[in-house]
Amino acid sequence: EKKRLDSIITLIPASNSTFPLFTVKFRNSTLGLGKISVSESALTVHSSLYYLVQGETGDLGDVYKIRVSCDDVLGFKGWHLKSFHLEELRTRQELEFACNCWLALKREDTEMVKEFPAVTEDHKTLPKHFYKCVVSVHIGDRWGAETFANVYIALYGKRGGTGVRKLHTSLRKGRKFQRNKVDSFLVEAVSLSHLQKVVIGHDGEGYGAGVYLKMVTVKESQDSDKEWVFPLWNWLDTRLGLCEAVCEIVTV
Repeated sequence: EKKRLDSIITLIPASNSTFPLFTVKFRNSTLGLGKISVSESALTVHSSLYYLVQGETGDLGDVYKIRVSCDDVLGFKGWHLKSFHLEELRTRQELEFACNCWLALKREDTEMVKEFPAVTEDHKTLPKHFYKCVVSVHIGDRWGAETFANVYIALYGKRGGTGVRKLHTSLRKGRKFQRNKVDSFLVEAVSLSHLQKVVIGHDGEGYGAGVYLKMVTVKESQDSDKEWVFPLWNWLDTRLGLCEAVCEIVTV
């Protein structure tokens, strides 16, 4: 079964780079995750304002969100995504995804991955909940506990996951992931429901990249009193503790 994905994209005029490779993932409630990777060869219509793309996937079921990620290539300044339109060619069922945001590291959102809820023909968003989760990484008070590596995390709940997110910009001042420090990050996600686990790890970059992680805590928003705790109290290091740079932690 074919799907037609009409993506309306406004590019940054100041950026003379080519249109980046991006990936769109569709989440539904019964069949999991489908994916369309868009490249130049897949384009059917190309203008300075939008791309009209036809891609093939399996049956996506009842789609309720999409996740768009963009490659952070050298010299790329980011791009502005206005909206996505998804049409099932056989049934003519249509979904709209109102985006209107930047995917860029040097702008206000500093994100290269975004999620968007589906909007049906009667303009109702399903599901209604869209969160900017506050993910806090608690580093332990041990010698060498800090790391200068890039740290990544994925959150998983009853309604799916966030995909892997790089923790770019801390809400706390100072260098990230230092000994006895708590760094907090905003992670946008559509309706994960009750959180069940996180997968956290680093890329091993830099001298002594291992980190002693006490725990990860997650709130639904900066104003929320509800918090999930994911304790570890161990090393994320290929030579110490778990002898792994990535681990899965379930909530308590």
